[in-house]
Amino acid sequence: MNYRKLAIFSLLLLSALTLVASLPHGDTAPSRKVLILTVEGTITVAKAEYVEINLAQASQYEAVIIIINTFGGLGDAMFRIIDRILHSEVPVIVYVYPPGGQALSAGTYILMASSLAVMAPYTVIGSAQPVVDGQPTSEPKIINFLVERMRTYTELHGRNSTQAVRFITENDDLRAEEALRLGVIELIANDLQELLEKADGMTVKTLKTERKLNLRAVVIEERRPDFRIQFIDVISDPLVSGLLLSFGVLLLVVGLTTPGFGIEIAGIVLILLGLVGQGFNVNWIGFALITIGAILTLYEFYTGGIGLAIAAGITLVGLGIIFLVRGPGGEIFISPQWFADVMNTLIVVSIGIAALMGFLVYKALRVVRRRTFSIEVKGVYGRAVEDISKDSIGYVFIGGEYKRALAVEDVKMNERVQVVGESDGLLRVKRATSGTR
Repeated sequence: MNYRKLAIFSLLLLSALTLVASLPHGDTAPSRKVLILTVEGTITVAKAEYVEINLAQASQYEAVIIIINTFGGLGDAMFRIIDRILHSEVPVIVYVYPPGGQALSAGTYILMASSLAVMAPYTVIGSAQPVVDGQPTSEPKIINFLVERMRTYTELHGRNSTQAVRFITENDDLRAEEALRLGVIELIANDLQELLEKADGMTVKTLKTERKLNLRAVVIEERRPDFRIQFIDVISDPLVSGLLLSFGVLLLVVGLTTPGFGIEIAGIVLILLGLVGQGFNVNWIGFALITIGAILTLYEFYTGGIGLAIAAGITLVGLGIIFLVRGPGGEIFISPQWFADVMNTLIVVSIGIAALMGFLVYKALRVVRRRTFSIEVKGVYGRAVEDISKDSIGYVFIGGEYKRALAVEDVKMNERVQVVGESDGLLRVKRATSGTR
């Protein structure tokens, strides 16, 4: 008997049995999972979209825990988060964490709308009076609306609506122990593990039904904001968006009052980015950036410039796509990690393409600036690639290259021109006389 063949056969058989044993069996119960989301800093449109996308894809989880630590933020972003929490198919637990943190203003509203309100020790909630144009307001129309919304959230979950309303009308602030004693939260937990242990077996209420939490031995899955959300979050900060708007308006005014091209476009782009922080729809901003990028690209092809416009156009199109690309609104049947990897790959490829375009533009500029006419250029013929007024500078196509030229008389685009001289690195051209070839 060939012992070598027997050993090889035994090894293959053992490998096959090991592979079969490692495969999941059909009768294996699926692991129960809990999704962790983190909302830190100012409540912005980016934070709202981060919560919306993930809660829309959370039906397979036992519960979603939103860890929150904020001083407040934009009202429309706050209501977007609350609407998604209220209409979530699974219970949403909002946890004020870490110890020493807070969920003030917009954070308090979000906490009161949650299926289960939990605070870490030494955290604070409250100070929910609305702020308009940087100043607290007591406008009855606004206060009455927010008071009724707060009552709705607390009565839905059986919390102390009287104290919750005082967060708005009296700007009350409560520590975790006081909030628990007054009945505006359900639990105090030192960390996430203690929260899961204490919440296990509790019955919570959503708009659709009541549900008993089964959080023992669950698998914890955390999703942090991706690159797109982080980028939008940065420009959504009120300070950053204010600076973008200010510089954008300044550049727009300078561009419209001085000759040249490009400054006003930069101003418009900065204004669009700044509008994100003012609550404007991110998708419309992305569409506007893509439109501007496409116009710049077409302009470059039409005029035959040196590549700056097309580079700016491609950059703006890529930026617009970043704004538009988002997770699907409903349930997806692929791994979220796989989806995130694909998005990161697309971003890396886009950055690589942008870098390549930048390199090509750099090489094009070097070629254009290089003096290629080492012989007498007088009498050379070419064509104008744009309208050039008398004593103005424009581009002509001569000797297979785009050259900057000073027109000694008015020249029209695509009109045949003749070089009559050169000075200070500029060709001097005029319309070619009839009969020349």
